[in-house]
Amino acid sequence: MSGGLGGLIRRNGLPLIAAGALAGIALPGLAEATRPGLVAISIVVMLFGLLRIEPAAFGQVLRRPGLALLILLWVTLGVPLLVWLVLGAILPAGSTFLAAAVLMSATPSIMSAAAFALLLGADAALLTVVAIPSNALAPLWLPLVAGLMGVGAQVDPLDMAIRLAVMVGSSFAGAAVVVWTLGRPRLRQAAPTIDAWLVVLVTLSALPCMAGVGEALSARPLQFLGMIGFALGLNLLLQALGYLVFRPAPVAGALSAALVSGSRNMVLLLAALGAPGDSDLGLIVAAAQLTLFIMPMLVAPAYRALARHRAMR
Repeated sequence: MSGGLGGLIRRNGLPLIAAGALAGIALPGLAEATRPGLVAISIVVMLFGLLRIEPAAFGQVLRRPGLALLILLWVTLGVPLLVWLVLGAILPAGSTFLAAAVLMSATPSIMSAAAFALLLGADAALLTVVAIPSNALAPLWLPLVAGLMGVGAQVDPLDMAIRLAVMVGSSFAGAAVVVWTLGRPRLRQAAPTIDAWLVVLVTLSALPCMAGVGEALSARPLQFLGMIGFALGLNLLLQALGYLVFRPAPVAGALSAALVSGSRNMVLLLAALGAPGDSDLGLIVAAAQLTLFIMPMLVAPAYRALARHRAMR
């Protein structure tokens, strides 16, 4: 990728990712056609994200795993419990929005967290270490939460575990081969190019994630827009809360906790619930999936401002 084009992509990375999601809605045929390639694209996104993480950064997280463990406990147990307690006091017990909010907050962190971390200035190594066990717990944790909320979520634990193993194993193995072939010094020099490709790949991954969303939006536009507002508001509030809870941590760690508090693996939940248009619950989760790709563009100024403020102290 040429320097000029790569620089343009990096400077406009977050709007491009949002545009990819909107394109998936506007072009439902393209979104559906790319759906079979979602796992492959996700693996490559993870691989490129890993190429930008120094081995020393992983070592530092693993030698002092306290923050990673706290964030894992927070996103797995703390956030869904808090959402259930707060929204349960506001919304009626049988509310679809309540069930959706609790399920979404119990869904594991996105596996491509490193890519978003690199774009927003969070700790990519920390979020990768959190994402793996978070997703590994999902085959047992998601059905339990769904049952408590009275929601039928069809999760095949073995299939989910195999998919996770393939994604993690392939991305780490692929990254190791690239590092061995090119060497870490050359990869450091190629960092701007890798970042540009990360933007392109995350943008492409947004297309299949929107499969079925365009049709649902056409069928119930006003209702879907309201669901987008609900999902986006929940995401942003949880990010703000995550930052406040982990504010004593280093700034990259606090921003990482914020990012992962609101940004979850909605593809996993949609796979368990069925097509977006099949139920109001599925439609809310689809709206949340859309906000995942729009949200980085909205929060980036706040993340940068917080990082600058903490650096000046």
